[in-house]
Amino acid sequence: MRKAGWIVLGAVAGLATGCAGSPPAKQRPAGDSKPQPSQPVKRDLPEGMHKLGEGVTTEEGTWRLTPSVLTMVTPSSRAKGLPRGWRAAKMTWTLTSEVQQLLDVSSTVRYGAMGRPAAVFTDSGIEGIPDAISDDPPRVKPGGAYALTVGVAVPADAAGEPVTITTRPSTLFGDTGDVDFFEGPFPGAAARKDSLLHPRPAPDTRKALAFGQWKADPQMTVDHVRQDGTAGGRATFSGELTVRNAAAVADLPYTPMKKSLRVYYGDELKEAELIPSGTGSADTGFIAPQRAATHTFHFSLPKGAKAESVTVEVTDLGNAEATFEGKIAD
Repeated sequence: MRKAGWIVLGAVAGLATGCAGSPPAKQRPAGDSKPQPSQPVKRDLPEGMHKLGEGVTTEEGTWRLTPSVLTMVTPSSRAKGLPRGWRAAKMTWTLTSEVQQLLDVSSTVRYGAMGRPAAVFTDSGIEGIPDAISDDPPRVKPGGAYALTVGVAVPADAAGEPVTITTRPSTLFGDTGDVDFFEGPFPGAAARKDSLLHPRPAPDTRKALAFGQWKADPQMTVDHVRQDGTAGGRATFSGELTVRNAAAVADLPYTPMKKSLRVYYGDELKEAELIPSGTGSADTGFIAPQRAATHTFHFSLPKGAKAESVTVEVTDLGNAEATFEGKIAD
């Protein structure tokens, strides 16, 4: 199309010069035409990410995975994994194959600019992702398709926010290495245009960063540290670690959220106890480009111990990456 456009413009120029009494301009042979510079393609998502409803091939092209857009659903009393008061939606994942045994697909689902974990639930007609790594896995005829329905829920005020889904298929022989990112708005409100996170990193110093400040490289912050109850006579607390993938393209190496935490209190920096339910370690889900992931951690102080502020150290495979400190919120 670009070549034809060049010829038409050249003909118009020749007619114009002919009217002025000058010989028509000599046209360049079609085979010698220079390619016109391509216009940059405007993308709603970073390169390598896909809108919900688009399909991707995986596992060396033997499978095609297509997650549909999210649609609102009214859960029944039999729903499992659905937090009270959250909005519920469902989506269909279609797997088309050239092999028989169903591909096992693990997923991480996050919502909003901070990438907080969404809830994945099951209900009548929403079976979720089956266990394909078993003695009797689901099977598909060669060239056939397998559809599974996944339930996704977010807090009531998160309608319209983006839902980012990371998938990583695996087989009996382990992970395939294919990591794909999908994104689309949660139904119930207009998609939000200000849903992207644009942190302003603090200056690079050796001092501890305050809660809410961002470290530049890797981009991360700790915030919302507050007391949330008691257990066994001990005060319990929670906080949020947010990590952002600053890459512009979804390309290897992906940015996994493999962070561990240590929490200290008091002038002597005594170590608090991480609560197992919070694991103290961020999940290992991969983070999409230009997106963030938030992990909620939990810890407790010994009986009788009090602290107005705490220090949180973030490590990656044992190497300290950042230290944050601040007061415990009421």
